[in-house]
Amino acid sequence: MTRNNSYWLFQSVGWFIYGMIGVVVAMLFYDNVDIWVILAQFFSAIVMFLSTHLLRFKMKTDGWLKLKLQKLILRLLIALIILAVLANGIVVGYTILTTEIIDVENFSITVFFLFTFQTFVYFALWTAVYLIIYFFRNYKKEEVEKWQLETAVKDAELIALKAQINPHFLFNALNNIRALILEDPMKARDMVSHISELLRYSIQFNDNEKVTVEEELQIVNKYLELESIHYENRLHYEILTKEVLNKCKIPPMLIQLMVENAVKHGISQIKNGGDILISVDQEDSYLVLEVSNTGKLKKNLGNGIGLRNATERIRILFDSEPDIELIQEGNMVRSKLKLPITK
Repeated sequence: MTRNNSYWLFQSVGWFIYGMIGVVVAMLFYDNVDIWVILAQFFSAIVMFLSTHLLRFKMKTDGWLKLKLQKLILRLLIALIILAVLANGIVVGYTILTTEIIDVENFSITVFFLFTFQTFVYFALWTAVYLIIYFFRNYKKEEVEKWQLETAVKDAELIALKAQINPHFLFNALNNIRALILEDPMKARDMVSHISELLRYSIQFNDNEKVTVEEELQIVNKYLELESIHYENRLHYEILTKEVLNKCKIPPMLIQLMVENAVKHGISQIKNGGDILISVDQEDSYLVLEVSNTGKLKKNLGNGIGLRNATERIRILFDSEPDIELIQEGNMVRSKLKLPITK
């Protein structure tokens, strides 16, 4: 049973029982209990039902449940007082008009406020039960998501290590550096530094749930510098970003994974190589990551473990489904990913 279904079930059953209790009390304490008295009790239950549902709607739409405890209690106290006065006024008015169980001549403002206080207590009890269930369920959900995130991050780490600390990658990188030692010692030294930074980032990134776009692009640049040496003049790349987006947070290795796919499934398959264009842009409140590469789109390319893992991390971290697009545009394959902007 979903949360929404269970809410409606307990809400309906709970206030129906409240109405039944009202009928039983009326039969015990009043002599002339007719159909109108019974209807008045259930009318009261309906008003209570609608009032508490209105309170729940207000809490959810205005984000009260995300407030600090003091602010939440203050808002609830004011809302419960207003609801109690209005609900009690409606119920008392209906009861006076349809039954004779309220003595109008002896009815005073004091009696009204006593009834209102009683209604306030019912609403307060309902609110307490609702909040206990809500926060307990959210706690369980956060625990599950935390576990899922840890699993996803660990899987991503293994994928990154497999992709980068594999014999083929290291063999090519070290061979290229060896060739550069005599030709260009300074460049060879830079390449060793790039490998060191790349491996360190790959191993240590699991300590952080998110990194900045700037940090991620620094590693991507080092990776592409290494690959450009391996492919010599067959790989050309460009990174376009807006400075205002550099501090935005994304899951680590996200752009790196997209670039690795571009090299593996695009550039490496073409005899004359090609181009890779990386861009970071903004559309409304979303960060847009795009990686385009020369090549042909392969079937089932979007079903890889790495991409599934990346989308799972986005779903958990940002609590939203990632918007992923993989299309062929002329002789270029474009992968586009949109996720909420966070800083």
